[in-house]
Amino acid sequence: MTPSFDGQLHSGWHSPPPPPRGLDAFPQRELGKGEVLYRAGDRADTVYRVVHGLVKLAIDVASGRERILGVAGPGDLIGALAPGPALLRESAAALSASVVVTVVPRSDAAAFEPALFRAAGDRLARLTDVLEDVELPVGARLARTLLRLGERFGQLSDSGEIRITLPVTHEILASLVGAARETTTAALGELRSDGLLVGTRGSYRFRPGPLLDYAQRAALD
Repeated sequence: MTPSFDGQLHSGWHSPPPPPRGLDAFPQRELGKGEVLYRAGDRADTVYRVVHGLVKLAIDVASGRERILGVAGPGDLIGALAPGPALLRESAAALSASVVVTVVPRSDAAAFEPALFRAAGDRLARLTDVLEDVELPVGARLARTLLRLGERFGQLSDSGEIRITLPVTHEILASLVGAARETTTAALGELRSDGLLVGTRGSYRFRPGPLLDYAQRAALD
């Protein structure tokens, strides 16, 4: 699903809806950068709502590397989104220096089902994006990843540029793209040389239209 922009992007057009009523009754947990919230294989018995900070959602792949499937931010629901006994299929860890989440036992989340269904749909869309990217050249994957980050976390300037400022190193970006860090760094340099991207190490600016055009052209190479 290649991202699309209609020129109306402001503070993250894909921002989640307001928190469901009743969440204030549940405890919160704070994590420091790199601290694990849950691991793949844990029982799926808890829902987490991100209140502050960013959380990376990842799996381990056959190569032994970590593959980041997406980044959850304030308002996102993660963890046990589906009812019934099951195991979590992804790991979650703090990406930013400070993360705060609300902790809701799945058995107490019946009142939040509509929000959980929306979150489960978002997770399915994220996994679909990852599958669609697998066969694409690294440049196309990188452009699509930047566009998706811009959709969720970007700020639209008066000049029509999207600005994203995230704690995303080249290594984290490579894990999002599904490529080696050196290859991802080279692809970033190419985007800069072509005038499609400005910035580095988590602080980037780009015009969504030209970057989207590049992603579509690169996907055909």
